[in-house]
Amino acid sequence: MTDIKSLSRPELEALLADLGQPKFRAKQVFQWLHRGVASFEEMSNLPKALREQLAEQCILTAPQVERKRVSRLDGTTKYLWRLGDGNCAESVLMRYHHGNTVCVSSEVGCLMGCAFCASTLGGLVRRLTAGEILDQVIFVQKESGEKISNENCKCKLNTSAKNF
Repeated sequence: MTDIKSLSRPELEALLADLGQPKFRAKQVFQWLHRGVASFEEMSNLPKALREQLAEQCILTAPQVERKRVSRLDGTTKYLWRLGDGNCAESVLMRYHHGNTVCVSSEVGCLMGCAFCASTLGGLVRRLTAGEILDQVIFVQKESGEKISNENCKCKLNTSAKNF
């Protein structure tokens, strides 16, 4: 089964072309995936037959909130997500005057062995898929009801090669 949310846009286009679908369907599916749908059935502007094909051939991830903690100091919110295989990963929503950002996990567990961190207790279990990392941002936004964006940031980034 294909983890559809871990596909790049060109890979998604190829998958849908293999299913005999026109190119514009990839844009529709991509938009649904980034809205955080939990099932193919929710993709209401797709033909029912296509939704059924996708459900037969693809996995659509949607983590569940296992635990949520909110800081009394600044409202920072830590989420513990239950992933599809039963493992958990953490994300943190941080609110700033210029916008909201999310610190995401890229693995279940950790090999670093830091004494202060519970993630290292079981060692590294596995790396997260691109879809599971994306899910953290999408589902923090859905769960919190807050837009994740730094669009109000007034800082200027200089990315010219001479500064590296």
